[in-house]
Amino acid sequence: MTRRTAKRSRNDAIVARPPEFLRSSLRTFGVALVCAKVALVPVVFDHDADVAFTVVKAGVSHAIAYVLTAVMVGLIVQFGRSFLIRSPVHLPVLAFLGASVAATVVASDPILGLYGAHDRMVGLGTIADGVALYFAIVLLIRTRTEAIAVAASFLGASAIMLAYELLQFIGRDPLTWSVDSAARPFSTIGQTTNLAEYLVVVAVGTAAFGLLDATLRTSLRGLLLALAGVALVWVLVTQTRSSLIGLVSGAAVLVILVWRAYPNKRARRFTILAGAGAGAVFALVLLFTPLGARLLSTVEISAAGEGDSGPHLEQSADVRVALYRASIDMVRDRPLFGYGPDNFLAAFPAYRSEDEPFEVQESPNTSAHGWIAQVAATGGLAGLITFIAIAAATSWVTFRNGFRPLAWAALGMLFAFLGAGLTTVNAVSTDWLFWFAAGVVAVATGQPWVPASEVVARTSAGRSYVEAQNGERTLRRGLGMATVGLGLLLVLTILGPLDASRAARASQVARLQGRAQQSIDLGLRATRADPQRAQYWDTLGLAYVGGDRFKDASSAFDRASALAPYDVRYYGDLARAYVVLIQRGDKTLVSPARDIAERVVRVDPNNPLANQTRAVVMMITNDLPEALKSVERALALDKSNNAEIYLTKTQVLSGLGRPADAIASARFGITRIPNPLNQIQIRIELVRALVANGQLSDALTEVDALLGIQPNQPMAQQLKNQIQAALAR
Repeated sequence: MTRRTAKRSRNDAIVARPPEFLRSSLRTFGVALVCAKVALVPVVFDHDADVAFTVVKAGVSHAIAYVLTAVMVGLIVQFGRSFLIRSPVHLPVLAFLGASVAATVVASDPILGLYGAHDRMVGLGTIADGVALYFAIVLLIRTRTEAIAVAASFLGASAIMLAYELLQFIGRDPLTWSVDSAARPFSTIGQTTNLAEYLVVVAVGTAAFGLLDATLRTSLRGLLLALAGVALVWVLVTQTRSSLIGLVSGAAVLVILVWRAYPNKRARRFTILAGAGAGAVFALVLLFTPLGARLLSTVEISAAGEGDSGPHLEQSADVRVALYRASIDMVRDRPLFGYGPDNFLAAFPAYRSEDEPFEVQESPNTSAHGWIAQVAATGGLAGLITFIAIAAATSWVTFRNGFRPLAWAALGMLFAFLGAGLTTVNAVSTDWLFWFAAGVVAVATGQPWVPASEVVARTSAGRSYVEAQNGERTLRRGLGMATVGLGLLLVLTILGPLDASRAARASQVARLQGRAQQSIDLGLRATRADPQRAQYWDTLGLAYVGGDRFKDASSAFDRASALAPYDVRYYGDLARAYVVLIQRGDKTLVSPARDIAERVVRVDPNNPLANQTRAVVMMITNDLPEALKSVERALALDKSNNAEIYLTKTQVLSGLGRPADAIASARFGITRIPNPLNQIQIRIELVRALVANGQLSDALTEVDALLGIQPNQPMAQQLKNQIQAALAR
């Protein structure tokens, strides 16, 4: 072989090789991270955390996002524009991220905007996390093998979720939860409605790809369709009405795609029959399943003669309408960028009316229960328009590019998610599905930024070109690896919040078990590991209360209320700590306590808990007329039959020298509180009021009834002895 022939052979070998970025181990590492993300986020949880599902899911998701972002930046540094993929979907994605950043800057609570509410974690960090996943799907997944690996990770996680849901449904859950997991399973997602949303996306995506991709083996096609069927069955088990909207939305998009662009005319005609069949199945679901019964009961008809006769929304639907009404008012007041990501919690108290459903009247209300209301209220019209633009862009590129099974299945998943999310709480466990589906559409329809011919020409340029570029290539590779190192270092930032969550939970358990000092130590550990969470300072304050250290407790509660000035629960704990200290003789706290009492009703005037806090402070500081005004306001707003409110009113009336009214208040309160154990303090006040009113025989009867509920109750026994002595005189 001559030298010229050998040189030609070497050049031919170079031409046959793929572009260098496809052979990059860094890109392969990025693909592995995508697989880890879609597999881990849905299934990880920590039973020993104070919020078992949200904190660890957010931590794992954000940690992977840090490294994924670093990998993509490193690859761009190394390979420049040749690594990039063009897609019209990028524009609205980046616009939504920009709108979210702007909303965070002007947020009602910027810290909340950055990190999100503690039990939700869907602030700007999670939005950026979703955008990172979108670009990771678009830029890193380049081969069929890699796509299969990501799909296998996604479906493997789904299988684990389904298995755990089965264990919960049959009553074999190995873990103990605060709610009955058998009644409406929540699996590894942590919320029944979010589980249904997730399973709808799985069902639509697997069924669509299994039916549309002609290259699949029969066995794999059957496996995908079987998984879709199982997912649908377990959707029914959740009894989540919004899941039916998701199914209809996803199926409708797929039917339209098939009718317009599927290459087989017979299949297009078949869509009519398929639509009719789906309608029949939908009717069967409505008529013969618990989910259908729940959907049909959304509007209830009261019997004639009842107080609220006629049609009305059932309880959970009524809650959503109330939250949507508040969301509209929020958008009207702050139309451009809203109140900031995940700031619904901070904004809602100002929009709480005097007549809300039970769950809304005194709840913190962290979500608008629907993506339209949530995005509009927290991101403004800028956020809502750009978010909708993402769905519009994915639809446009999918229809424009004709028959592409992967893009079609992904678009069906995206609209299934949006349909189910119309009336569902958004969560860190499911929000990534939107970005995942959008990324799959973009990668299936996108084009290389640099034409393939130019990339091949660079790869084939020969030894002289390669040698000339060696220095620059080494520098770029070094910079790329440095960015990955930075991303790996950022992973360490999640360790503090994870440890804080576990410490807070352990502190709560220790306090309830009477281990006061251990509870305090764990509470301090939580606040040191994550000092920006009001919940941890409140946990520490309660630990101090358990140790009878009310001065320290008041400092912790004060810090909690400063971090979350919109949450009246922390003001209430602070006010009650002051009350105990005042009762113990610290009169310097009278003025601060009254300041807290006035502040709490300014923050949340239509919350019964806020008015009850003011009533307690005014009663202890001997301003009984104001105490009566506040407690009556609290009772007018209360729909939970709060025993403390009835107790306070009875005490205030007794203090005002109105024993007959105190007796009437106590007796009415007892009728409103179904649990006898929760009646004990009110019954004690009733006995005192009867004694003050000279009704000793009635008082003795009430004491005996009280001791029948709780034998040997110390205060009741003391009152009985006093009454018997008075009767004997």
